[in-house]
Amino acid sequence: MPVFHSVRHIRAHPQLLLLAFMIFVQGSAYGSTLPYLSITAIRELGMSDQAYSVLVFVTSASAVTISVSLGILSDLIGDRRRIMIAMALMGVAGYGAIFFFPSVPVFIVATAFVIPFFQSVSSLIFVGVRAETATLPGREAAAINATVRAFMSASWVIIPAAMGLAFAGSASMMGAWGVAGLCALFIFLCSAFLLAKPAGDGAAAKSQTGFFAALGELATPVMLARMVSMAALTGTIRLSSTLWPLILIADLGDKTADVGVIAGLIALLEIPFMLIWASLLKRLDIVPILAIAGLIYAGFLAALTFATSPWQIYALTVPAAAGAAALLSMLLTYFQDLFPGRPGLGTSFNPINSFLGNGLTALTFATGAHYLGYSGTAWLGLALALAGISGLILLEKRRPAVVDPA
Repeated sequence: MPVFHSVRHIRAHPQLLLLAFMIFVQGSAYGSTLPYLSITAIRELGMSDQAYSVLVFVTSASAVTISVSLGILSDLIGDRRRIMIAMALMGVAGYGAIFFFPSVPVFIVATAFVIPFFQSVSSLIFVGVRAETATLPGREAAAINATVRAFMSASWVIIPAAMGLAFAGSASMMGAWGVAGLCALFIFLCSAFLLAKPAGDGAAAKSQTGFFAALGELATPVMLARMVSMAALTGTIRLSSTLWPLILIADLGDKTADVGVIAGLIALLEIPFMLIWASLLKRLDIVPILAIAGLIYAGFLAALTFATSPWQIYALTVPAAAGAAALLSMLLTYFQDLFPGRPGLGTSFNPINSFLGNGLTALTFATGAHYLGYSGTAWLGLALALAGISGLILLEKRRPAVVDPA
């Protein structure tokens, strides 16, 4: 079946299969700790709400700075494997420090300044996927990229629930940081001993564009407009993940337990939809796919405002997963396609997009929740999605044509 063509290709190529497993493990490190970050910081270690809010902001800014810098450096150096080895060791150190020496100072330093280095490994893994598919037709390479992204979603289906069950009877969630440390150790071992070394000295893979020149390319008006448009579109996923649980509990009076079930169901449904969208890349360009997915997600946000019963939220998991699957899996490919010869630079857009999207989401939620209520805020999310789609379509007309050998 065409849907599974990319899966078969990954299975037949050991390096791609290794990278797919590495992204699954990377996602497992996130999934084992991120859902319990606030609980651990505030409830277990005693941080104040204000201090935790500052920590989240500093961590986000640190992650963007580190990821962008390493993405550009990976193009300059050529041998991304060495960077991945070093960053994986940072993950072992950061997660391990929290696990073995739990305290507020250790938690702050590790979370804000050490672990973000490890988080940048996911971008480098996708740079590696791009390098492994460089000889394939553009659309086939993009389909494989999107399929590998499904492995990260699979980790989020499994790991958060597994951590919750594993430590359900424990008074502490610190064991989750131990699990994340083991994930980082696995990434280190794969990078050091299994990941293929670049041919020769890697000179062929090096970019001739300097570090600050590459930063300048990211800051051009057209690129900034692309980032804002994409952040507006993908930020709706973060906004809806905040809204629908509040609508479910506060407006519809449902049980808190259903929030976890629905979240897991959406993540589970995203996986087959990612494979479907990846197969459609063989026939459609990426911008039309993003526009279609954005319209589906905008429809989901609009439907949220009419929900009058919990079962309707369950039913809406299908369009929610269908739209989010494309927006999550195609995002990186869209950015990498902007700089075909420099996957590190293209991948640098991903953390910037997350940072901008989170900012737009926070502003939209704060404004909407205060003046319009939760359902009214969903309409603002719909407007945000439509603005993002319009921006991408208009900007696509200014994009230089790239001949796809497919």
